[in-house]
Amino acid sequence: MSTPLIQNINDMKREQFVSTFGSVFDHASWAAEEAYECRPFADIKSLFTTLTAMVRAAPEEARQRVIRAYPGLEKFLAVASAESLVEPVSDVPADLNRLSSEEFAQFRALNKAYQERFDMPFVIYAQDLTRAQVMRALEQRLRYEPEVETATALGEVAKFARARLAEICQKLEPDQTA
Repeated sequence: MSTPLIQNINDMKREQFVSTFGSVFDHASWAAEEAYECRPFADIKSLFTTLTAMVRAAPEEARQRVIRAYPGLEKFLAVASAESLVEPVSDVPADLNRLSSEEFAQFRALNKAYQERFDMPFVIYAQDLTRAQVMRALEQRLRYEPEVETATALGEVAKFARARLAEICQKLEPDQTA
């Protein structure tokens, strides 16, 4: 038995579906266009799985564009270096805005090595991570083969997408108080 939300999603016309879910993955509205053909979805999880599968199955250039659309560690380090001395920056995850000068230098060096090795930003969904966990992930992922790292980066992108899909679905959810 499907929920009213998933029924409404399954009943959407193509244009409305793509308009609603085309932003789940940055720079990948085409994933929603392709996922539309896979309806009906049993639940939100199957919708997410389908959208993710479309991105993972895309040609390499398209997957790289998606990865590059997300904020990399460099963005957070730039914000941290520019503003953290003035006042704490609230939207920087993993306390990256509270780095010592040694930690900052280490993150910068490893991030530069990562970008040189993989030619893409180091993307990590750091909402529930500490800066030590981010550092360990960066050190570990630097050792990956490029194909493995691309898959890992897409997994991190999918975490951002899952959060965005949850926000979209929350806005679509029929009013429960009526």
